[in-house]
Amino acid sequence: MTIKAKFVRDGLQVINVATATTMTCTAKYLLLLDQNGKKLFFRDGEGLDALFSDFKKSLKPDETYGLVLDNGGFIDLRCVANVFVSPKTGNLVVMSNDERPLCVLLKEVYKDLDGLANKLMDVMVELSPKNKIEKIDWEAYKG
Repeated sequence: MTIKAKFVRDGLQVINVATATTMTCTAKYLLLLDQNGKKLFFRDGEGLDALFSDFKKSLKPDETYGLVLDNGGFIDLRCVANVFVSPKTGNLVVMSNDERPLCVLLKEVYKDLDGLANKLMDVMVELSPKNKIEKIDWEAYKG
């Protein structure tokens, strides 16, 4: 369960990031969204690993809709518009309701990208308040 308050200074404002239901981090940025897909926090540049590690200690995915990612981040599936393999890059892309990528799963990392795409889509189709979200064995697709 997510804590009730976790404040982070962001320039001249303070943001309560504890309301985040999506937390994705790459080598380039850290992004937090609320359950409606609204951006709560975005950070790029140096210090992402430390900030991501700190957030992982206190922010947790939604028990019903939170898909835990390979790196410990998570996506609230209520914020997902679609999932597809990009014809340009061959990577698996998870797009948000506002048509921005939430997560890009690289074909260089996941050798069985088609299998992973099918698994992710199955998890999404089976999603309901009555069913606990199925965990994905990310390592099984790295081959």
